[in-house]
Amino acid sequence: MMHRVLVFCAALAAAACTITPPQTPSASAARTIQPSWSANAADALLELSASAQSEGISSFESAAAEVTNLRASSTTSPAGAAAFDHAADTLFIDLAQAFAQGAVDPARADPQWRIPRPALPDVPTLLAAARGDARAVRELATLLPQSTEYVALRAELGRVLAEPPGALDRDGHIREARIASLRASLERWRWLPRELPSPRIEVRIAQFQAVLHQTSAPARIHNVIVGARTRQTPSFTAEINAVTLNPTWTPPRSILSNELLPQFARDPNAASRGGYDAIDAAGAVIDPTTIDWAARPFPYQVRQRPGALNALGRVKFEMPNPYDIYLHDTPNHALFARDQRALSHGCVRVDDALDLAAAVLAPAYTTSSLQEEVDAGQTRSLPLGAPLPVYFLYITAFSADGATVRYSDDTYRRDTGLIVAPHAPQSYAIAASSFTPPVSECWTAGQG
Repeated sequence: MMHRVLVFCAALAAAACTITPPQTPSASAARTIQPSWSANAADALLELSASAQSEGISSFESAAAEVTNLRASSTTSPAGAAAFDHAADTLFIDLAQAFAQGAVDPARADPQWRIPRPALPDVPTLLAAARGDARAVRELATLLPQSTEYVALRAELGRVLAEPPGALDRDGHIREARIASLRASLERWRWLPRELPSPRIEVRIAQFQAVLHQTSAPARIHNVIVGARTRQTPSFTAEINAVTLNPTWTPPRSILSNELLPQFARDPNAASRGGYDAIDAAGAVIDPTTIDWAARPFPYQVRQRPGALNALGRVKFEMPNPYDIYLHDTPNHALFARDQRALSHGCVRVDDALDLAAAVLAPAYTTSSLQEEVDAGQTRSLPLGAPLPVYFLYITAFSADGATVRYSDDTYRRDTGLIVAPHAPQSYAIAASSFTPPVSECWTAGQG
C-alpha cells in the first residue's frame, strides 16, 4: 500500500513538471496595445489643429498638447490608450464644431447676432471614420466656409500675421487692429450658412452699404444709414415681401413721448408743418390746434401723412421681423454724403431707394414707372413675385471682389467681445461687446 502511494505521488510530481504555469503579461505583450486612433490619423489631427491658427482660431493649442503628451503612453497600457483616444476624440469634436459653426457661441460673444448658426454635421459618423483614416481627418476642413470672401480674409490674415508686431500696414493701420478685425470677421462667416441664397440683399452694417446680389446681373450697391451706437442695428435675417410707395409713418411710443410731443407742445403748429395727424379712438382726425400736446398719457395716435417730409421718404420695404426694423427711403438725402452714417434708431435708410425698389420688383416695374406712381401721391403696396431674403451683417473686414480686403471701423465695438470670448468669463465677454438691446425705433427726429 505504501509503495502504491509513493508511486502515485511521484507520478503527480512528474505531471506537474509538464504543466506551464499561468504567465503575467510581459512588457513585449503590453507594447502590442493599440489605441483607436492610428498613428497617421493622429498626425493629421494635430496638423489640422495647428492649421486652425490660419483660420483665426487659437483655442486648440492646449488640447493638441494634451494629445501629444498622452501619445507616448497610448501603447503601453489600456488606460493610456483610453486616455489618448479620449483626448483625440475631444479635439476632433471641438474642431468639427469650430469649423462648422464657429469657435464661440454668438449668444456669448456678440449678443446682437441673431442669425441661427449652421447645423452640425453627423459628428459621430465622421469621428468613427477619422480614427483610422488620415484623409477623413483632413476632410474636416471642408466644413469651413468656402466662399471667395472667406478665402480672401484667410489669405489676408496670413499676410498680416507675417508682419512684425506693432508694424503699420500699407494704409498706416496697426497690425494688431487688423488681426482683431480679421479674426472676428472670419468667425462671423463661420456662423453663417455655407450657401447664402441668391438673389438676396446684404446690409453691410459696418460699411454703411446695402448690396443686392442678383443671379444674372452685377451686384448693386447702395449707401445706407444704420442705427446709432446707442440704437444699434442687430444682425438678423428677414424677407422683403412688398414695397410700399408713399408710406405713412406711425412714430414709436418712445420717439413720440421723448421727441415729438415736447416739440409740438412748444410749437403747436409744428405738427401741421410736419404733416402729422392726431387720431382719436374712433379713427377721426382731430384739429391740432385743439389738442393739449402736453397731456400724459397722450390720448391720441399720431401718424405722419405721406409726402416729401415723411420720415420714411417715398419708399418702404416691407419685411416683417421681431425687431420692427426695415429698409426705407428718407427725406434727408444730404446725410448720405457723410462717411460715418450710424445715425438712425435702428432701421436702415437707403440712398436711391426707388432704384432699389425697381430692381427688386423687376421686371414688373422700372424706376420711371415707380416714379409715376410716387408722383400720383397715393399710398400703394406692391407685392414681390417671391420673398427676397435680407441679411443684416456686422462684419468689419470684407472683400467685395474676393481679392482685395478692406477694413471698416468697429463702430459698435462688437469685435472686442468676440475676440475675448474664448478666454474670458461670460460676464466680461458680454460686457465687452457693448450690448444694447435693439429697439423698435427707426427714425431720429430732425435727421429724416
